[in-house]
Amino acid sequence: MAFKQGEVYRCTDDSCGCELTVTKPAPSDCQGTSNPTCCCDKTMEKVEG
Repeated sequence: MAFKQGEVYRCTDDSCGCELTVTKPAPSDCQGTSNPTCCCDKTMEKVEG
């Protein structure tokens, strides 16, 4: 799952609420499969929409 420009990820902890937006995409040959981790150590999920 390579990051794509414009994607938004949100912390799964409602009391944290941190979000990040991808401003530079990963190379097309990126083989990464992990979601980003928030500063509070929770896994962030992609916001659909």
